[in-house]
Amino acid sequence: MRRSRAFLLDTYSPMEYSSCVWWMGESDIFARRLRRYQKRHPDETLAVLDNLDTFMRALNSGVRPAQIQAGFVHREPQSVIAIDQSGAPRKLRETRLYCYPCEPEETVYVITIGDKNSQHADLQDCREFVERLRTESSGG
Repeated sequence: MRRSRAFLLDTYSPMEYSSCVWWMGESDIFARRLRRYQKRHPDETLAVLDNLDTFMRALNSGVRPAQIQAGFVHREPQSVIAIDQSGAPRKLRETRLYCYPCEPEETVYVITIGDKNSQHADLQDCREFVERLRTESSGG
């Protein structure tokens, strides 16, 4: 079964979690990149979305983002989290789904998805997204 972008938004409805307080938002970059990445690498996309689900479940059970220790979670600059494809039943292409858990808003912003070849550009997109988000939230 392949998961679509609609799956991503539908799956993380707060009603699914008994003690849910965390929401999910996505950047425009992510919406475009996910469509393209999913067509080229469906198994890798499924694996990172499954790991994102695990990450969200941990948050919704009351664990703070900085406390989540898992092999698929990588800390990046500006509090960005990279979630990889680890845990899949077979070896998959290195894939990273970048997100920003904003604790004051209790929202996980999914920023972009890519592989090792796009990592530098993906991290730049993350920096710009987080800076813009922080500027907007501070009213500046």
